[in-house]
Amino acid sequence: MIKQFLLSAALLALLSAEARGQYSINIKNVPDKPIVEGGLKLGGQNPGGQRIDVNNFYMTVDGKPMIATMGEMHYSRMPREHWEEQILKLKAGGVNVLATYVFWALHEPHEGDNRWTGNLDLRHFLELCKKHNIWTIVRIGPFCHGEMRSGSIPDWIYGRPFQVRTNDDEYLKYVSCHYGNIGKQLQGQYYQDGGVVIGIQLDNELQHSASPWAFGYPGQPLEFTVADHDVDNTHIGVQQADKPMQAADTGLKHLQTLKAIAESKGIKAPLLTVTGWGYAAVLPGESIPVTACYPYNWWDQELPPSRFFLFKDMTVEPDYSPVRYAPDAHPSFAAEMGIGNQHVYWRRVTPAEASPEAMVVRALGSGSNGVGYYMYQGGTTPRNDVNFQSDHPMGVPLMSYDFKAPLAEFGFTRQSYHQLQLIHLFTADFGEQLAPMGTVLPEGALTMSPTDATLLRYAVRKKGNAGFVFLNNFQDHAKRHDLTGVSISVEAEGETLRFPARGAMTVREDVSAILPFNFDMEGALLKTATAQPLAIVNSRGQKHYFFFAPEGMATEYVFNPSTVKGKHQLTPAPGKNSTLKIRTVTGKEFLLTTLTRQEALQAYKVVNDGEERLILTGADLMQYGETICLQDTTANFTAIVFPARKGSKAYQTFNFENEPIRIEPQFTTSGNRRLMVNLPATAFDRVSDLYLMIDYTGDTMQAFVDGNMVSDNFFDGTPWQVGLKRFKSQLTAGKGIYFYMTALHLDAPFLDDLPCKATLDFSKGNIARFNNVRIVPEYKVVFNPFN
Repeated sequence: MIKQFLLSAALLALLSAEARGQYSINIKNVPDKPIVEGGLKLGGQNPGGQRIDVNNFYMTVDGKPMIATMGEMHYSRMPREHWEEQILKLKAGGVNVLATYVFWALHEPHEGDNRWTGNLDLRHFLELCKKHNIWTIVRIGPFCHGEMRSGSIPDWIYGRPFQVRTNDDEYLKYVSCHYGNIGKQLQGQYYQDGGVVIGIQLDNELQHSASPWAFGYPGQPLEFTVADHDVDNTHIGVQQADKPMQAADTGLKHLQTLKAIAESKGIKAPLLTVTGWGYAAVLPGESIPVTACYPYNWWDQELPPSRFFLFKDMTVEPDYSPVRYAPDAHPSFAAEMGIGNQHVYWRRVTPAEASPEAMVVRALGSGSNGVGYYMYQGGTTPRNDVNFQSDHPMGVPLMSYDFKAPLAEFGFTRQSYHQLQLIHLFTADFGEQLAPMGTVLPEGALTMSPTDATLLRYAVRKKGNAGFVFLNNFQDHAKRHDLTGVSISVEAEGETLRFPARGAMTVREDVSAILPFNFDMEGALLKTATAQPLAIVNSRGQKHYFFFAPEGMATEYVFNPSTVKGKHQLTPAPGKNSTLKIRTVTGKEFLLTTLTRQEALQAYKVVNDGEERLILTGADLMQYGETICLQDTTANFTAIVFPARKGSKAYQTFNFENEPIRIEPQFTTSGNRRLMVNLPATAFDRVSDLYLMIDYTGDTMQAFVDGNMVSDNFFDGTPWQVGLKRFKSQLTAGKGIYFYMTALHLDAPFLDDLPCKATLDFSKGNIARFNNVRIVPEYKVVFNPFN
């Protein structure tokens, strides 16, 4: 009874302290994460001697830990002539692994009719990835999903007398032919051959999810692309499995067979990935089971606040558990983070602006050593001579696969691109320190509710006495509030580390942050900081550390006084002019700059011949060797380069002034729902692209060029931004682009998803109107920041 009373008193004291904003976490009795080498049959070496390996916790390159940043981009959903530009934007955004699907139905629309040219030229796409040194994972199916018609299983397979996605000999005969064709495209492209293909993924979501066959009738239940014995375990979308597998052994055997067939066709890379969530079939010990999180999915009737923004240990309990593998024996790679999602007709959720960054901070803080996005680059699903190839029975658009991705369907960047770049810069330069660190959770973390708006969400990753504190004050589908008077104490071996060192800080609503402790900086020991590490630039023999100030958080650095000369507690005002020179007691020097968050959101790191630069610009950036190409929709813009090209200045500002371009299109309308836009023959002179901005209120809209549908859009309260350069040859030849709109009706099932719902007036009937249509030119400049 006395023991119980004392325990209750201690708990009450803890809750009372948290209510006052005083948080504490003990890491001194927590052992470091055990690292097991050689447990996975993965890895390989390239001709230059570089080696990739994977242990139970992270990936290594030449023995050094790294954090993979994976972005999904489907070559077949983009015009071939735009591949290189978008690969470079993806790379500039900090993605180091590009994942892409090989959609069977596009490459073999009729039995034996194999197509690998034009927008389906996989080999050329991989050669561009190699040219720009970005690793790839090729997802070869045969079932891919990807919101493709029948999951990309060709129409001519339907109804044949065998079970798909099984070891049925007849099915495997066709799969073997398909893999053989893929193998020809991949020949010489593998990492071990000097190429960039570091990974292969087999059949996607086997024994978890499927697409409906595109053969059915209105009102008829959907029939899914699975074997008969998997029907009861098939989910629509990514779900937590609610029942044990009925034929689990068949899934394992099928993956083993697919792997053997692939290898017989020469398809083998250092890494093999499989779907890891919700009892999906895996190859334990031979693959990396990747995880997912989709807080804004379209396949659930209700979307309550999710647990995807609450910290946990993903190496103990992956999202969408239970799973069919031992989590502690495999690294946690969150490869399908749904920072956006595809609209379907009846569900049109637009993710909150703060969501992407918070989702990744939560994943890293929860022990993930790989983060990835489905999708990172939106696209347009092509139609072939058989039919539209989108998964239309599930309600997705006929062509648009924009996904609200960081790189949009027509190639421009969204705010999420820049938010995620903050994290990608961090993992690129500090991932070697972070990857071996295990997750430590404060008391009560696992019982916290997604709707609790009063308590701070935080976790620590640590190795020894060093680590990072991860904070998140965002929640999907629920309101958060500014948390004031916050302090965090980290009880480490022989010391207590406090954020901030004195007083308290504010963690604003929707803010997430990563704060270091006992962080070695060239021999100077940073005890704590209330600023987030961003990047390190090595230039002219000197290291320049860049941090940024989370919104609303006062900046403070506290160094161990025995490791630095001069002041050991610094409180610089954030901004590009805040650069300080730090001297260590051992005689080393380095620079420290604290950017504002808005400045950090414009940061790109570029490297050429060993020389590094940090460039701050609001423009989209692509690097071609020593040349930097910038694109922006404003005529005048700047680029701030650290360090300056010459002299001792910390940075140099480049101002670019373009002569403003005025495009005078011809607009033709018929009623309220039809619009044609014609451009002058010189419209594309001196621009990199033209964007048609269509602000409308309606239900759906379709775009046509030369009598062919080229894209479509589901109204979600935001303007439709259509890139026109892919239609340049037709538009400059006098052919217009025309649009057809359907009317928005009062009983539309998606109205609650629309932020503009309160402003919609149905008193005069259904709504269909063009509010504003204009052309916005995109300007382009090139410069050399290195010489």
